[in-house]
Amino acid sequence: MLKILLKSLFISLLSLKVLAQIPVATLDWTVAETLIALDNPPVAIGDKPSYQRWVGEPKLPANTLDLGLRMQPNKEMLSQIKVDMFINSNFFANLSSTLQPLAPTHLVNFYQDGDIWQNMQYATRQIGALISQSENAEKLIEQTFAYFEQLKTELESYQQRPLAIVQFIDARHLRFYGHRSLFGAVIEKLGFSNAWQQTGGLWGSENLAITELAKLPANTRLIVVKPHPANVENALQYNSLWQQLNLSKDPLILPATWTFGALPSARLFAERLTQGLKQGGESW
Repeated sequence: MLKILLKSLFISLLSLKVLAQIPVATLDWTVAETLIALDNPPVAIGDKPSYQRWVGEPKLPANTLDLGLRMQPNKEMLSQIKVDMFINSNFFANLSSTLQPLAPTHLVNFYQDGDIWQNMQYATRQIGALISQSENAEKLIEQTFAYFEQLKTELESYQQRPLAIVQFIDARHLRFYGHRSLFGAVIEKLGFSNAWQQTGGLWGSENLAITELAKLPANTRLIVVKPHPANVENALQYNSLWQQLNLSKDPLILPATWTFGALPSARLFAERLTQGLKQGGESW
């Protein structure tokens, strides 16, 4: 009898948690990952298949609806969903007039001028307030930075080599991530220096030729973040510059992490980088 009562109580508590969630839709993947981290995943998202490829984690619930292209959402799907609000970043501000008649539409801004961490904390708190999860937002912030401090201590023996974080656009061009990027900001929190000493503009990155790798310090550790074209590894075998570079001898290949993410992606990248340095990365 006691077991039955406890089971019933557990189910009731789960039901209360579900009821406490506010139905929200978003076109923005950075907002989406933050909502998931705050235990209020979106009921609908822009371009769900691409989220699963470029972001991956935190995972979307299986029943999350796909609204189609992020910049051109499916109007029929929009008219069918029942949500209390839309939350997007300023990147989708031009769509507010389309969304506002369907449900109140709010904008947050993770990437703007100023300190990247302050911007992320402010936007996280905004989302937390909108969905009545301010306490969870504070926990997410505190736990993320505490995790960085923990990993920084664990990685002391690796911090002598500067890191260059890149994504391959093709075999001849890469996206370099500087101080203002999510990846660049994370490695600095973990006690590393960035071998590419540029800010990278508002988004913290710049597309450059592979020849730029030759300008980096000789002891640079190259961190390659997926995804990249399937033929890159084969093409690099025939690239004489690549073959001569010291950093080509031990590139660390990491799984795809959302480049323009917020605190969940920052924590995930820190975790994957730590695991890669200690245990080795993925194959090309």
